[in-house]
Amino acid sequence: MSQHTRGQTTLDFTIGVTIFVVVLAGVFLFVPGTLQPFEEGGQENIVTVNRVADQLSEQSLVADPTTPYVLSGDCTEEFFGGPDAAGDCEYTGGSLQERVGYGDFQFANISIRGSVDGSDDIEQLCYDSSKSPGSRLESGSDCTGDTRLTVGSDIAGVESSVTGRRVVELDSQTVFLVVRLW
Repeated sequence: MSQHTRGQTTLDFTIGVTIFVVVLAGVFLFVPGTLQPFEEGGQENIVTVNRVADQLSEQSLVADPTTPYVLSGDCTEEFFGGPDAAGDCEYTGGSLQERVGYGDFQFANISIRGSVDGSDDIEQLCYDSSKSPGSRLESGSDCTGDTRLTVGSDIAGVESSVTGRRVVELDSQTVFLVVRLW
């Protein structure tokens, strides 16, 4: 039996280096994609928008702490820029940032939206405390001098935002409290 000794050929070396380079390139392409959600600033916006939505719907705008998600008309109207409320509201005056607590480099828009005529169209709502209970909410197109239930920065032209929604009751109607943060 003859014994053959074989060394590494040029073809073996080329195949080995090619496989190594392909695997290394795959690692460099894959790892940044897995770390991207942790590097960008969207995570803190999600936490903040949910905290603000919960704070407003469960504490700040409710008349009775034992009934979260049932908003007080007086506190809600005052929060959105109406006359001073007669009751005790769970927020202090000042800017929107001071009332709900979001970061210095963030912008927020808080609104109450819904359908007062029973249609599927969800619109910006207004509140008129001079009307009888059950008819104080009006759609955005019917607002005449009432308190528009929106406060904060203008959302028009914003490409990316984080939204938190809560289903709440206001003036015996089911509406949406919408918090947007960018």
